[in-house]
Amino acid sequence: MIIQFLLGLVLASIIEWTVHKHILHELGKKKVSIFSFHWGLHHVQARKNNFYDPKISGREVIGVLSLCLLALPIIYILPFTYYALLLHSMLYFVVHNLSHKYPNFAKRFVPWHYDHHMGKNQNTNWCVVHPLADYIFKTRSKNEY
Repeated sequence: MIIQFLLGLVLASIIEWTVHKHILHELGKKKVSIFSFHWGLHHVQARKNNFYDPKISGREVIGVLSLCLLALPIIYILPFTYYALLLHSMLYFVVHNLSHKYPNFAKRFVPWHYDHHMGKNQNTNWCVVHPLADYIFKTRSKNEY
């Protein structure tokens, strides 16, 4: 049970890292992509407003829910892994939105995500909930302000 849950947390961090890096950024930088809102709107707003972006994206809600549904079959084999994925998804949504509504909160408690938006290199620090996958893939970079 504990091993399944831990596996889910690791898997969730890797999924978050992969989606953020390859889908929201690589595909999102293409103007004709359905993911261009991330780079073209969210990053521009956060950068322009010192990390502040209070708008909750409907696409973000749909994306998180879609990934939860896509992973649903895991519940039949590794139920606690799925519960961890679900928990991580909820935390992602809450942490991401709170961070952008309260930049000082993010700077203090979610510095890896703050660094992603406000650091010199926005192609690092892909994780939001916790930086596990960034450490695994060596993409965590700390910035000083």
